[in-house]
Amino acid sequence: MCALAVEAKFNSLEKPCQLMLLKEPFTIENEYLTPTMKMKRNVAKVRLAAEITQLYEMPIMKPSKK
Repeated sequence: MCALAVEAKFNSLEKPCQLMLLKEPFTIENEYLTPTMKMKRNVAKVRLAAEITQLYEMPIMKPSKK
């Protein structure tokens, strides 16, 4: 992912530092999304607090060399 961001010449704010795949998708039924498909950030922040903390504690990803 980082290599693609570097190749596409993204600036530092646009480059992902960490990624995490979640088993549960964001849906209206589990209340992560509104009926207009907008993310409920306050809900996600509370429910994913442990995962967010874990991501900030990980070392920053570096682009791999080809």
